[in-house]
Amino acid sequence: MPLIHCLLPAKEYYTRENAGAVAMVTEDMVLSSRYGADCHVFGRVSPNKPLTERFTPLKPKTALLYGQNIGMARAYLDHLKQTKTTPDWVEVHGRCQVVAYLAKKRPDLKIVLILHNDAREMKGAKTVAERRGLAQALTGVFAVSQYLIDGFNDGLTPEDRDGLIQQVTPLGIDHRHQSPPKKKKHIVITGRMVPEKGMLEAAEALSMVLPHHPDWSARLIGARGFQDGDKTPYELAVAKALESCGAQAQALGFLPIDDVYKEQDQAAIALVPSQWQEPAGRVLLEAMVAGAALITTRRGGIPEYAEGRAIILDHPDAAAIAKALDALITDPKMLKKYQKKAWDDYPFTRAHAGQKLDQGRNAIKARSDNG
Repeated sequence: MPLIHCLLPAKEYYTRENAGAVAMVTEDMVLSSRYGADCHVFGRVSPNKPLTERFTPLKPKTALLYGQNIGMARAYLDHLKQTKTTPDWVEVHGRCQVVAYLAKKRPDLKIVLILHNDAREMKGAKTVAERRGLAQALTGVFAVSQYLIDGFNDGLTPEDRDGLIQQVTPLGIDHRHQSPPKKKKHIVITGRMVPEKGMLEAAEALSMVLPHHPDWSARLIGARGFQDGDKTPYELAVAKALESCGAQAQALGFLPIDDVYKEQDQAAIALVPSQWQEPAGRVLLEAMVAGAALITTRRGGIPEYAEGRAIILDHPDAAAIAKALDALITDPKMLKKYQKKAWDDYPFTRAHAGQKLDQGRNAIKARSDNG
């Protein structure tokens, strides 16, 4: 089996206590794949236990000069030199400028870019020329949605992509329970406290709805980053919008993933109010495996997962979100219908994700075996 290195972004902790979405997807890509035992993850230093066994912490090298992510790439190249190791290929998660740097410094490396966001909005891939250069340097591009693959290919010709292996590698989460967990009259909104995640629109919608339904409550989970810190003006605006809800709405800040799961399990309704072109959204799957009725938005790759399984809003302002929430709260049959859809019509298991991932990895291996 090939040796696969997985290089995380500099900001990502690979621990249960404070893993971000990319770290959790990386864990899934190790555990779900036939190649998983031969995947070695590289990421930032933490005193906590890593998510999977084969992990090497790296401290970014000369980060003040080069930045954290290139500093991480430099530390990774030092590791290869010191250990006299060359992987069959390296999967670089979500940092296009790191791909370009590695390809320049080690043109012998086979590199696969794992996209978690729209390349057109990322440093090192914003222009067609930059993406053309990446396509020529890369062995493959994997992404969690077709939307992201299409974004990478935007403006590229078939000749630009000639020989580039591209694969949609969907997210995968298994049901955590044998049957749907018992629900309370809770609404859960999970996501970072930033404008693109729509947390302010969600808070404004709650202020319109909850006072009319005193037996319902809501919990907002998330901070600006992957741990709590000083409140940003945006977080303060969310808190202000929630004031009229009183004790019915709580902003819980950042929570470890196991605590997030507990909140999702109890919630009758899950709201994912993304305002930007969301790549996919792991929280969508977390809501569905919890058996919550899901309200989300027609943005980016979200419909690839949620179509037919959730209420999808085309224009997700606060008024539209409030209307959808009120519809579910006031119509028990509708609420049960969407809870059942989320639980029963759910194909996004870890095994399914692993099969799709291994289609891409099989193609990369064949390329690697042929030199």
